[in-house]
Amino acid sequence: MIKALAFIHKKQSLSYEEFQIYYETQHSPLAKSLLTIESYERNYTDVAFSSAINALGSISIFKYGSEKSLGVIAEQMGSSAGDTLREDELNFMDVSLNFYVFTDSSENQGSIFQRKIFYLAKEKKDLQMLASQRGLEKISDNLVRDHGEIIGIPEYGITQQIKLEDLKIIEKQFPNMIFTNSFS
Repeated sequence: MIKALAFIHKKQSLSYEEFQIYYETQHSPLAKSLLTIESYERNYTDVAFSSAINALGSISIFKYGSEKSLGVIAEQMGSSAGDTLREDELNFMDVSLNFYVFTDSSENQGSIFQRKIFYLAKEKKDLQMLASQRGLEKISDNLVRDHGEIIGIPEYGITQQIKLEDLKIIEKQFPNMIFTNSFS
C-alpha cells in the first residue's frame, strides 16, 4: 500500500477548532466530491498534548492501492479540480508550511483508533521508540520513500486501556510526539 502523509498547517488567524471545523465541513467534502479518493483520514493535532508542534493542524493520510491509483489522483490534481482545491486551501491552511511524504506501508489492520501518536524517525532504532509502551498499538512504520532526514513516520493507535497519566508521561519522555484525534 502507498500512503501519502500530508502535514497540514493552519492559518495563524484561525484557532485549532476553527481549522478543524472548516476542514471537516468545507474542504474534506469538497475534496471527496472532486477527486477519486480511496481512503482519506484527517488526524487533528491534540493541542492538549502536542504544544511543541506550533501551527500543525493535521496529519492527513491518503491511501492508494497501486501506482495507477496514485496516477489518477495526480491527473485530477493537475486539472481544474486541483485548482479548486488549492484555492480552497488558502481559506484555512498556511500552505507555505505544508509538506507531504510518500510511504510504503504495511499496516496492522486490526482496529480503528480515535486517537493516534505520530513521530518522525531519523534512525532505524527510532522506529521502535514506543514499542514497549502499554496501551499503544503500532499501526505502521510508514517507511518514507526517497527519504532525506526522515526514514519513517511511526503511527500508533492509542487504546482505551491507557490512562491519562501514562499519556502525560509519554509526552514528557518524548516531547516530539504528535498526538492526534482521527476522523475518516
